[in-house]
Amino acid sequence: MSLKKLSVLILGSTLCASAYSMAPIPKESGFSGFINLGAGAVGIESNTLAKTLRGNIDLSDESINDLNSGPGKETSPMPVFGMELAYTFASTRTQVFFGNRLEDYIRLDLSTRAGVRQEVGKAGVIGANALITAIATEVWEDPYVTSTKRDATDRSANGYRLNWSKIFGTGLELRYTNRDIDIDKENSGETLVNQGEISASESELLDRNGDTYTIDTRYTFNWAGGRHLLTPGISYTNYDLDGNAMAYESYGADVNYIYSINQWRFVVNASYAELKRDQGNPIYGKKADAQQYGSSLTTFYASPFGLKGWLANATVAWFEENNDINFYDTSLQLVTVGMLKRF
Repeated sequence: MSLKKLSVLILGSTLCASAYSMAPIPKESGFSGFINLGAGAVGIESNTLAKTLRGNIDLSDESINDLNSGPGKETSPMPVFGMELAYTFASTRTQVFFGNRLEDYIRLDLSTRAGVRQEVGKAGVIGANALITAIATEVWEDPYVTSTKRDATDRSANGYRLNWSKIFGTGLELRYTNRDIDIDKENSGETLVNQGEISASESELLDRNGDTYTIDTRYTFNWAGGRHLLTPGISYTNYDLDGNAMAYESYGADVNYIYSINQWRFVVNASYAELKRDQGNPIYGKKADAQQYGSSLTTFYASPFGLKGWLANATVAWFEENNDINFYDTSLQLVTVGMLKRF
């Protein structure tokens, strides 16, 4: 698995912070936003991811013994950081913003967003933003090297996102995301070519560069004065990668539930996705189709220790991908704690 799959860890769910980072456009002009600081631990099983956070977090073993076994597990501490700074022009109902969403950071998708949101009367809120890879996560140049150390290389996923929310006063939201995936040194299968295991043309089927296109829609149901928020969603992603054995289509569904009472807020996510490859893998002679499952629970507590405007938060998350080819199996377990400040 490459970061194209890890970027949907916690399965595309709008994890805890979406309830805060996508708050309504303020009625008055001025700055607003949030910052969240914390720490946690992550356990990952992957054969293709290398490192993240500038090499400070290992995501898999440098050396593997064979290509038919599932991955070993790496457990590492990790910092948690999320922030957004926005400025609102109240007279035009326009807001410009810069930062990242906490749910993206926890998915190890370290994209920085910069864009604009515009309230369009009863039609809702339309937004557009650029997605920039501020800190590249590293993958293995050639994941299929055995019995010797593998070399890591940067992977970036820059692009843009368009979204339309609160459509005509309803809870409906539509979103389109386009990204260009670029692996600095893409050498997948090169060693196997040199060993005569596959041909040069077959190694081209393993190329992980390319583009991704995602369309997702969700609807928020609100009752009991906002105490309960239920948001089911569906998504379609086309991973139009240069290597046909790596390219695939993904169909997913997820649900987000938020329950608020007194100083507490509980956020639960659950998701499922099916991955269908375009072509068979030349190494294994079959397609690497897969199923992805995941869930997470986040708890917020307002004004801890009497600190007004602050929210203590803790998250527990689990993700698993069962692939028809064991080499690509992936799992993640995550625990984080943090303090969030809105301003």
